[in-house]
Amino acid sequence: MNPPHGPRGPLRGGALLSFPRHPEAFLRVSRKYGDLASFRVGNQQFVVINHPDLVREVFVTKQDSFVKGWGPVAGNTVMGHGLLTSEGALHRRQRRIVLPALHRQRLEEYANAVVRHARQLVDGWRDAPSSNILADARRITMLVIAETLLGTDIAPADAARVSHALDIIFRRFAGRMHAFAGPLRRLRVRSAKIGAEAGRELRALATSLMDARREQRGDDLVSLLLDTRDDAGDPLPDALIVDEIVTMFVTGHETIALALTWAWLRLARDARAQAQLDAELDAVLGGREPSFDDLRQMPYAQGVIAESLRLHPPQWMLGRRATEPVSVGGVDLPAGVNVLLSLYTLHRDARWFDDAEAFRPERWAAGVEKSAAPFTYLPFGLSIRRCVGEGFAWMETTLLLALTASRLRALPLPPGELGMEPLIVLRPEAKARMAFVARAPEAASAQSSAP
Repeated sequence: MNPPHGPRGPLRGGALLSFPRHPEAFLRVSRKYGDLASFRVGNQQFVVINHPDLVREVFVTKQDSFVKGWGPVAGNTVMGHGLLTSEGALHRRQRRIVLPALHRQRLEEYANAVVRHARQLVDGWRDAPSSNILADARRITMLVIAETLLGTDIAPADAARVSHALDIIFRRFAGRMHAFAGPLRRLRVRSAKIGAEAGRELRALATSLMDARREQRGDDLVSLLLDTRDDAGDPLPDALIVDEIVTMFVTGHETIALALTWAWLRLARDARAQAQLDAELDAVLGGREPSFDDLRQMPYAQGVIAESLRLHPPQWMLGRRATEPVSVGGVDLPAGVNVLLSLYTLHRDARWFDDAEAFRPERWAAGVEKSAAPFTYLPFGLSIRRCVGEGFAWMETTLLLALTASRLRALPLPPGELGMEPLIVLRPEAKARMAFVARAPEAASAQSSAP
């Protein structure tokens, strides 16, 4: 079959800077050229897929013909060979090691820490004229991940160091997403240098956390990694443990904060959805704080999170590189071609979701697994690469939303599409701010300020 169609000609100047970096660019390409499109940037060849059958081919049935390649997680200099970036047997082994720390019983224990830290969001947002909700959410999710999975009470200064380093790293990889041409090489070199420094900062902090846990074991993921032995009876290399700690920073910190942030930004533009969420929380909680056992009784709250993840998936693009010639959708692709899947595009396709551009939490009333066709809703990835912490993410995000929404109401924001800053993750536009007011006394209690 002939090669797929797509944008032709060199991409220079403004086009190069915006494509393939921006989610809306992928949306336009798929709508114009179909479910299998191709383009080139510099000497790199790309194929964009946007159909569940093609997703199944690349990520499941023919996954052995691909590896993680071009894209945000291609640079192993930061996360090394952690669970997010490793391949093959190493990935399978690490997944088995990490799973016990994310078992359902452990999630019940972690829920108490989530609610305790969420009180800080309530107190801060209630008393502020306006809040940078992403910055606040990132601070809280860092405290949660440190206490639950890393077994430490991270100092505020160290939490700030992690967030700052991640900001730099995300922007570095965003630069890699469009810097292929000669005129940008100097910028690439400078970006790589700054990113490497941030990566070293992040790894140094992870090393200090590992060393502290080595001296005093606990019931946490870091201790689990330190106690693990390979088939020969040898401990895991320190570098690999550091890789996993850094991976936890990235996957358990930023993405959960983004899910909560996008949910609140949507609710502030949708009085109907906020009122329906209020009604559910009042009926289920009756003014008390949420707990792990309440999660199944809050389908609308989970629908708010699910719908936010559909419209604004934090990891908005997945990439694979062909290691051998392979046929996808009847098209023969050469080894080395980069295959990209924009979740932003897939999730907004009217073929799979009615009124696809609208925020409709009720579409998930039957549950996430039953409400979307296979391979059309993938905020946590798929197949053997599906996020091992998905259950943790649902638990934490839903509890954070439930506690804050049971105590506060967002003041309305103007209608319209939300601005975004696409990096390695999909952030709202810089410094998106919101204001909150306390909910009516009969719908809330004084527990949010409990010690």
